[in-house]
Amino acid sequence: MPDAFFQKKRKRTSASGAGARAGPSRSKPSSSASSSRMRKPNADSDADDDDVTGGGIDDMDLTHNYNDAPNSDDEAEAAETPAEARVRLAKMYLQGLSDSPAGDDFFEGAEQPSFGLADAAQADRDNIAARLQKDVAEQSGKIHLFLADRIAASPTADDAESGTVLTVKGHRLSVTAAVASADAKWLFTASKDGNIIRWRMSDGKMVRVLPRRARVLGDDGQPVPPTTANRSKTSGAARRRARFTAAAAANGDKGKTSDCADAASYISVGAEQGHTDEIWSLSLSSDGSYLASGGKDSRVCVWDTTPRSEEKFLKALGGHKDAISAVQFRTGSHELYTASLDRTLKLYDVAQLSYIETLFGHQESVLSLSCLGAETAVSAGGRDRTCRFWKIRDESQLVFRAGAKSKLRDVLEGGDLARQALSGEGGKMSAPTEAVEGSVEVVAMIDQSHFVSGGDSGSVSLWNLGRKKPVHSVPVAHGFELTTSESEGEIRTPRWITAVAALPYSDVFASASWDGNVRLWKIIAPGGSIRSFEPLLNVSVQGVVNSIQLVQPPLSSVRVASDGTLGTNALVASKWKHAKGAAETEGKALTRVTATKQNAPPLLIVAAGKEHRLGRWINLPTATNATTIFPLTLTHAQ
Repeated sequence: MPDAFFQKKRKRTSASGAGARAGPSRSKPSSSASSSRMRKPNADSDADDDDVTGGGIDDMDLTHNYNDAPNSDDEAEAAETPAEARVRLAKMYLQGLSDSPAGDDFFEGAEQPSFGLADAAQADRDNIAARLQKDVAEQSGKIHLFLADRIAASPTADDAESGTVLTVKGHRLSVTAAVASADAKWLFTASKDGNIIRWRMSDGKMVRVLPRRARVLGDDGQPVPPTTANRSKTSGAARRRARFTAAAAANGDKGKTSDCADAASYISVGAEQGHTDEIWSLSLSSDGSYLASGGKDSRVCVWDTTPRSEEKFLKALGGHKDAISAVQFRTGSHELYTASLDRTLKLYDVAQLSYIETLFGHQESVLSLSCLGAETAVSAGGRDRTCRFWKIRDESQLVFRAGAKSKLRDVLEGGDLARQALSGEGGKMSAPTEAVEGSVEVVAMIDQSHFVSGGDSGSVSLWNLGRKKPVHSVPVAHGFELTTSESEGEIRTPRWITAVAALPYSDVFASASWDGNVRLWKIIAPGGSIRSFEPLLNVSVQGVVNSIQLVQPPLSSVRVASDGTLGTNALVASKWKHAKGAAETEGKALTRVTATKQNAPPLLIVAAGKEHRLGRWINLPTATNATTIFPLTLTHAQ
């Protein structure tokens, strides 16, 4: 006997319900129409209930139809970002091209002649496929610019007759940092004298000086000149002060008009603005709107460097408790990473002039950092002998320990056998020439999964995120420094790596020390897999190299010479005022097909001086405090 709980009530016999159906209509016609429409489905449902005969829960189909489940691909497409969508569509298009038959060209047919149109269509298809492949490679964050094999030999800084080297001099002390804008129009340099200078790269003119804040300010907030007893009347600073004072007297209180270039080259820095000590690092945003500087005074200063306007101080970002060793903008963003000797890294939003977060983990002072377009960064921990890869979004870090030595690797590489061979057969084994790395000094990212580091042992190491040990290392890359001791005689000490830089997503990077050469290295990546690197060429630079930058000029400035070599006219020789001016590149512009980053010859920017940027352990009296620009050339277009 069926349970009364599952018995279905056939029809409602309520008097109120019947009366409601039989009652008069409402005063509003629309309400009456809507109520009639609402009653019609109820009647149909009652009719359906009448058609159902018997049955209960036992007759219901409670099984789940998995074929009607939501499509996981649709959910993935809805969750993907626009950049991921572009990459997916490009891959689908390339797959379609590879799967299409060879004779599907609509220009080729039995009824109509091709007249060479098939070749043009195939060329267009190849060009589109090549561009899409480049877009996929750029979005993937992997190495995709292969320029090393096409870089021609570069001139030396001492070769004045070649006319291909540019040098700017304006700092009294050692130049610690030099950065160029992405459009290769402006160059910013910083020094231990606390000043930042803006240069115009086309003619080498000093456009503006962002001076160090004076220690003594007057009631009006302006710097108070030094007393007569301590003031020099013959130095360059004295002559500049005289010109500045004369211009101010002639033009009023402002003293900054187009009539006097010297007066216009200085900006006013008031109280609590600018730096008060040495500047160690500079970074320029990708759009050229902001310049960040950090130094010994533990201040991260942000300057407004919007093009076509005068620079101005915005704010000093606080938070660090010790000197700022490195600052770096994320590519294509206004996010700023800073490293300090207080063993922390901090992240700021410069557009909002606000603090975001602090990254902890290093055991010693952080000496260098590098980042690219993704929300990741890599830092060098100095004496803790680690490189740390930071994943900002995941709030995690990967630790890579440098300086480790494997006995198995030493045996495989024949270290002991080589030393015994040098001493002669049966002789005493010679002392090893290797140096143990005690500090990681500098670091630079190559792409999103590879970076290069340099240490105080003189070794240059290439790292992969998938391995805890270097993929490849070159020990004592810049030779030994010979010193003489009365007790031990001649002592050979390896020159540590003072600067390293990489052209982003390319197979070229550079390292430097104080041996007089900046070494360019070629990354060996068969099939896109980075395995090792080898020497490419040397560029002669005298002094302690404190900063290196590799930047590609805009494609509009690239010119193809008559012999097929590629150069840039971003540097105009006829306007350059220094003795070592760049030879102006003449030739045709790139075509629409060849106007790619593969055909943009990079610029090598080197900042050097008499001393190291972080101290005075090294002093080279014969060196010059200057910034040198080497326009590299490519042998042919691709």
